[in-house]
Formats: sequence, structure tokens, C-alpha cells
Amino acid sequence: MLKNKTEKEKAYIFLIIGITAMASASLIIRLTSAPPIIIASYRLLIASLILLLLNRKTLKLPKNLPILLIAGLSLGMHFYSWISSLFLTTVANAVVLVNTSPIFISLLSYIFEKKKPTRSFFLSLFFILLGIVLITNNKISLKFGKGELLAILGAITFAIYLYTGRYLSPNLSVSSYITLVYFTGGIILLVFAILTKTPLIVYPLKIYFNVFLLALIPQLIGHTSANYAIRILSTNATSIILIGETVIATLLALVFLKEKITLLQTLGMLLIIIGIIYSSLKEK
Repeated sequence: MLKNKTEKEKAYIFLIIGITAMASASLIIRLTSAPPIIIASYRLLIASLILLLLNRKTLKLPKNLPILLIAGLSLGMHFYSWISSLFLTTVANAVVLVNTSPIFISLLSYIFEKKKPTRSFFLSLFFILLGIVLITNNKISLKFGKGELLAILGAITFAIYLYTGRYLSPNLSVSSYITLVYFTGGIILLVFAILTKTPLIVYPLKIYFNVFLLALIPQLIGHTSANYAIRILSTNATSIILIGETVIATLLALVFLKEKITLLQTLGMLLIIIGIIYSSLKEK
């Protein structure tokens, strides 16, 4: 019992570190003028190459290779669709829709494990989504176009990526899993970039530096922490807590981009924090 409690406490610490690191992604992406597919593919490939150097002696392939390929494809599609949606719709629409991923995670849990989401889960999610609407200055438009579809696709693929990571956890270490998944996602996106004739090497040095930062901070630190935590905490709780990234991203924009925070945004951040704390208490 004590060991289980200690593991959960450790998982929460990793999640706090993870969402802080992941929150830096939106800040760095906004300063990176490159096609979304280039940002996404290079981010994953650089991260996977660093991991390959660190884990080359202990790297193992899973028994269920198709599931790993699905995870890699899902992660690559998540980044590509999410970044693309930011250029095709309002930031508010994109942020709210991509953060519906807990709904799809609970749906996967119900389909494959017959686990029904609790009332507390939906209550937490309600507070959090309401908070996100307020953080985005309530600039939600009712249009539904390509950008909105891509944001929803980003939510679905993120849910699949997280869920498959938990599914493979009994037979594959975190280090092997993330190395293989990041590499798979990066290669798939790179092939797609080549097929669509997207320029690969014509960008300023600053772009490559920013992509390296994306690989190092939100990817290696952020996503790796999330993949560790989801092996200990429930998928629903993990997905809810990860939305805390929105609060930290707003605060980072205040500090580094000198963006002002309104009273509504402050209220929105408080609602998200309340939703996360409520979900965490239910997780015990």
C-alpha cells in the first residue's frame, strides 16, 4: 500500500514537471516560422535520436509491433494536425477542441476495458473546458471548418497515443517505448513531407534551434514524464491533469511575450486548477 502511494506521488511530480515542459511548446512554436509538418517531424526525430544514443544498449522491440506503429502514427498525426489547426482557425477554437482528448480516452477505456467514466470525471472536464473558454478570452466562434476538424483529429490521435502507451507498458520499458514511438512518428511525418514536396533544409538557423528546443524540453521532458505517469495513474486522471498545460502556457506568454491576463482569463485558470485538483482527489 505504501509503495503504491509512493509511486502515485512520484507520478504526480513527473506530471507537474511534464506539463510545465509541454507548456513551453506553444511559446516556441509561435516563434518558429516553418511548415507544421517540418516542426513536428524534426521535433520527433531529434528527440528519438538523442534517446537512441542514451538507450542503444537497453533498447527492446515490443512483441506487439503493430500497436507501437499505431502509437507512433498517432503521435505524429497529433502534432501535425494540432499545429496545422492553429493556422486554419482561431487559437481559441483550436485550444478548446484539442483539449477534448479526455473524452476520447474515456471512450477508449470503455470500448476496450469496459470502464465507464465517473460523474466526477465529467464534472472535472466541465470545469476545465469552461476555464479554457475563459482563458481564450471567450473568442469561440461557432464555425466548423478544416481547422476545427484538425483540432478534433489532434484530440483523438493524442488519446490513442496515450492509451496505447499504457497498453504496452507491462511488456515495454518507458525508455524503449518513447524511443521507438518518437522515431516512428518522426519518420512517418518526414516521408509525408517528402511526398508533399515540403522543403526540408532551406530554413534559417534560428528555426533549427527552436525545433531542437522543442525536442529537448516539451518532447523529451514533457511527453516522457506523461508516458511515465500514465503507467501508474488512470488514463482519465492523467489526461485531465495534462490540460493544466494551458494554464502554464498562459503564464509563460505573460512572462516572455508580455501578453496581458484579463480577469476572465484569471477566472478560467482558477476553474482549470479546481477541475484538476478535484480529479486528483478522486484518484487518491
